[in-house]
Amino acid sequence: MSSTPTPRQILDTLWPFFQVAAAYARDLQARMRAHPAKTGADNPFAAALTDADLSIQTLLEVAVLGSFPTLRFYGEEEASSYNTRYFRSRELGPPGDYLLLLDPIDGTRFYLDGHPNYHLIVSLADAEDYAAVLAINPPQGTYAYALRGAGASAGSLRSP
Repeated sequence: MSSTPTPRQILDTLWPFFQVAAAYARDLQARMRAHPAKTGADNPFAAALTDADLSIQTLLEVAVLGSFPTLRFYGEEEASSYNTRYFRSRELGPPGDYLLLLDPIDGTRFYLDGHPNYHLIVSLADAEDYAAVLAINPPQGTYAYALRGAGASAGSLRSP
């Protein structure tokens, strides 16, 4: 893999891990346990935290570090991560030096309450702009993504 991967290369390489993360979130939702509320959060939606948030973030951190060890990374659950220190940076970089932003369970409070309206959100950005955004809806088994300059697409999690 090139030392400066494109957003499409990053998403394509990580696709199998996204599929696994989505299946995990969907299949274990009914059994998922909450963690104590995050400190410093000003509302119950921002304070919610589950094993799914932490496990999915860990899975994707390991996948990124193994596939793109120099990629910048910021995960919403970084305060609880064992891997944050291994990433080169969690800040936006110059054009073409992407930061992967992760919200492992967007809508954690809804997720805990058993509702189907939660997502896995992944974005790639640099100092200029967003380069890619991927939203996965595990309950529906669907995804939508957009690549800067290449439009948007949607489909089934079973096929990229």
